[in-house]
Amino acid sequence: RAPLAAAAMPKRATQAFSSEDAPDANDTKIGVYYCRYTGEHVLITDAELAKLPKRKTDSARVLDTEKYTVRLKAVSDGKATMLRREGGKVERQYRYMCGDLPVCYKSEEEGRYLYIIDGALSAFKSGGGSKKAGKASVDDEPGAPPVPPCIQQTSRGITQVAVEVEDRARLTAVMDISADEVTVGVTGKAHEAGNELVEFFAKVLVLRVSQMSLTRGWSTKSKLVMIRDLTPRQVYDRLRESMEENIAKAERVGGVGRT
Repeated sequence: RAPLAAAAMPKRATQAFSSEDAPDANDTKIGVYYCRYTGEHVLITDAELAKLPKRKTDSARVLDTEKYTVRLKAVSDGKATMLRREGGKVERQYRYMCGDLPVCYKSEEEGRYLYIIDGALSAFKSGGGSKKAGKASVDDEPGAPPVPPCIQQTSRGITQVAVEVEDRARLTAVMDISADEVTVGVTGKAHEAGNELVEFFAKVLVLRVSQMSLTRGWSTKSKLVMIRDLTPRQVYDRLRESMEENIAKAERVGGVGRT
């Protein structure tokens, strides 16, 4: 983990509960886990998250809610979100949110298994992050926002980014990053923007065009960008920094990123 200032060393957030939050066994030690970005209390469990198995698809930790005590404070978003995985397989997720950020999900609404999104939770309570952080963060930096599910690593080690194209924009730019997609404005038409999109990603991510490939997603405006040699965290941080620079530039000139 990244070192903290000497005056603010973290305290391990494992406690013994005797209230209604406690498990049935007396004096059982359980862990309290916090949103890595906001610092808010999200999960109480007697499972050690670091020792739980990982999914191959997205490295999410698999928490068996029948085997372990689980008190989840995150709020369900109340809908099913569809994701396209490597090879075209479609996956359904029921997500649990901390503010606007998904921190975990189930594959069935009342399912047994809870999947903790990689990097979303920490056993150390931080002071919370800032949406205007501006600079790339480090994986283990307290307060770093978790990588959204739209940016994930495939089983072959390639980083996949789900992109929604907004065509006829004033300039090519990252306009928004949500849990479901990275919205990129392009100056041309969406169905003709393949080269423009790949060249823009190469510039933002500081890569060669040959290190990326582009495939079609759900529609002509939906794309999947496949990226080699960068982790999902590195891709997210560079895209987020580019988006924030574009927002700041638009605010300075009193406009927005499109006509």
